[in-house]
Amino acid sequence: MKRIAIIILAAVLCVGILVSCADEDAPDGMHRVSLENEPFILYVPKAWTDNSDSGISGAYFSPLDKITVSARYDALEDSDVTLEEYVDVCIEGYTLSLEEYNTESMENTVLCGEDAVRLEYSFVERDVKFVSLQMITKSDDNMILLSFYCPDEVYENYIEQFEEIIDVFVIRPLPESEGDDVSDKKTPDGMKIASSDDLEYRLYVPKSWVCSSESGKSQAYFDGEGRPNVTVTSHSPDNEMTAEEYFEACEEEFEDRLEGYELIGEEERKVDGKPAVSYTYNLTADGTVFRIMQTVVTRDGLVYSVTYTAPEESFDAHLEDVEDILDAFDFR
Repeated sequence: MKRIAIIILAAVLCVGILVSCADEDAPDGMHRVSLENEPFILYVPKAWTDNSDSGISGAYFSPLDKITVSARYDALEDSDVTLEEYVDVCIEGYTLSLEEYNTESMENTVLCGEDAVRLEYSFVERDVKFVSLQMITKSDDNMILLSFYCPDEVYENYIEQFEEIIDVFVIRPLPESEGDDVSDKKTPDGMKIASSDDLEYRLYVPKSWVCSSESGKSQAYFDGEGRPNVTVTSHSPDNEMTAEEYFEACEEEFEDRLEGYELIGEEERKVDGKPAVSYTYNLTADGTVFRIMQTVVTRDGLVYSVTYTAPEESFDAHLEDVEDILDAFDFR
């Protein structure tokens, strides 16, 4: 059971989307762990595990010890917001959301030729002190955050690796959203296919969402604030499990390891006529609260999770689309 929980934990630890890929331009000893449609490219040492399947560009060295790195961006509604004003808002949010928050240091610096702020802060989570180092910069009308954090007791062991990650970080113009529009005879009106042909199910999503049916992964996102996304994963447990047993196997690890984890509710439903349960919970990443609805369904000994992730404030705005996605989900 614990092994299952660890697998799930790695998938959601760093909660945007599309797949990361091998990059011939990656620096020696590094690999790319950023999503395709981001205004940056994130490289990490090969010893780190790519975690971009979770919907955020990032990687972890040890998911259970919370040694992680991630990058994200905020599209500014007001382009006149200065870097200093944005950092002040971040610190205000961290102070409110993190236990025993303390700014350890803050200085002006440069990231990829852009003016940046280097912010180091500490906080306490479940009686463990953590340290985070953030590089924050403004590029065009986007604020870009490169974040590293780990327990204080091992911080000095990993800071050199993070400095290497900073050195090879790339800022670029925001790529235009790309995707395809594939359908079959069973595709509901107004929807398209977001899963590849060789899978045992079809994931249909609204045409307003971005996806690639040939990516090899079942994923789609809405190209808007916070990049709400849906992804499908499957797992083959050693012993046949119900949806309830599967989630229970993960719950204890979620509570111990995920920052700000809180189960909001659960709801029984049907997915392609099969019993399923939707579990909704919150977690925190880089001071932002994300809400996740993980719908678990079993079939032929396999467990499937259809997972919807969005910033808490925009979760409800796309919930109707997600209900349509779950209604249209089809085992072949």
